[in-house]
Amino acid sequence: MMELQAHDPAHPPELLRTIFLNPRGLRAGWRLAIFVPLVIVIVVLFSLPIVLKFGSPSPGASPGVMLALEMASFLAVAAANWIMGRIEGRSMSEYGLPLRNASALSRFAVGYILWGFLPLSLLLLALRGLGAFYFGGTVMHGIAILHWAALWGLVFLFVGLFEEYAIRGYALYTLADGIGYWPAAIILAALFARLHAGNPGESRLGIIMTGAFALFASITLRRTGSLWLAVGAHAGWDWGQSFFYGVADSGLQVKGHLLNPRIEGPEWLSGGTVGPEGSALVLVLMVMMSVLVVVLYREPTDQKTA
Repeated sequence: MMELQAHDPAHPPELLRTIFLNPRGLRAGWRLAIFVPLVIVIVVLFSLPIVLKFGSPSPGASPGVMLALEMASFLAVAAANWIMGRIEGRSMSEYGLPLRNASALSRFAVGYILWGFLPLSLLLLALRGLGAFYFGGTVMHGIAILHWAALWGLVFLFVGLFEEYAIRGYALYTLADGIGYWPAAIILAALFARLHAGNPGESRLGIIMTGAFALFASITLRRTGSLWLAVGAHAGWDWGQSFFYGVADSGLQVKGHLLNPRIEGPEWLSGGTVGPEGSALVLVLMVMMSVLVVVLYREPTDQKTA
């Protein structure tokens, strides 16, 4: 009579090993299948006390509530990255936000000013020259300017940290390990754009622009080895839009903005009620910025996001 051969629990059958493992360990898809629910659960846990106290966030929510929610969301993503790093034996710095890197602050500042606020300013100047945008006058003075500038600065700092780290941190690192960097970057850029499609007042051009910015951010990550430049660009662009120039962002003009602008002309040019992100010129700008990053930054030789 033929004997049944028992499997050693320490050595699973070859099929199971192929399904779940590769030479580097657990396959990328399974790691993401752990990470995504982990992020969702931790974000809910961190955000729930804020929602219970102030109610569900809505368009036009106070900057204080927005700041608390963005901080909670970023800390939740950071916690999920830390947990996955502990499981996989990797440092969190490998997922795009090295805290002890001497260049982190300078990269953030350069991103904020030269790749965020300055390109937005050039875009609005171009729209002004074409008669599609007018800067208007200031609507606040004195200490109020410093108060609202600092408050919105903090809000958009954490918006940049949360959105960049959530999409282009562990998620991009791991998906790139499975299918390659650029396919992963394109897929996550499409996801980033899709997630922004639910914003009030968003347009098709605005959604495309969001995807283009996501690809730009992925290029900066590839070329600089970290997300700090992309976080700075993200925060600087949003702060410039919402506070300094007072234009709409995805159709929403926030409370406490410095200027009182006016738009005119066709929506494809001015962006309409969406804001400058809905202008066709933004796509030209994003292409130019991406090319400049490739020209100015040499890819690190110890690149770990391949």
